[in-house]
Amino acid sequence: MRRLLMPLAIVLAVGSITGPVEATTVRVRLDANDSRSNLDIHKVITNLSNTTMYLRLKSWDRFKRSEMRDNWAFLLDTVGDGSFDRAVIIARVRRGILCSVWNSHRMLARRLATRPDGRSAACHLPRAWFGHVQRAVRFRAVVGTRTGPALDKAPERHEYRGI
Repeated sequence: MRRLLMPLAIVLAVGSITGPVEATTVRVRLDANDSRSNLDIHKVITNLSNTTMYLRLKSWDRFKRSEMRDNWAFLLDTVGDGSFDRAVIIARVRRGILCSVWNSHRMLARRLATRPDGRSAACHLPRAWFGHVQRAVRFRAVVGTRTGPALDKAPERHEYRGI
């Protein structure tokens, strides 16, 4: 009994110091190497917490900001009516890589992206920017030019369900 007392005291002490932990689920989805773009989607990584929507795309190849000729985009159905009502565009700008949130008419907000590694760009966006968002958001990730059609889609057919 004495042997269990010390580890139990340590667990209780650490548990009381750390405080509550927010339960979130990071989802990772893979996509085939099927495009000539240097931004060809390899992984789609998402997480939705009580305060933040985390969206990250990883390419098959390393790239520098200056080599981003194409854009990445997340098309989101946040309402659940079957149509994409929001878009998050990840594009190169003069100061870095920008995440901009759009509805069908205009840009709603923007924030600089992060570069977790040489193949990725990530957006840490306030959940409030999207209104009421359900966990079962339908979405699709795409690579496209500023004016042309999509060069790559993830998934290729249909959409992902749940961020």
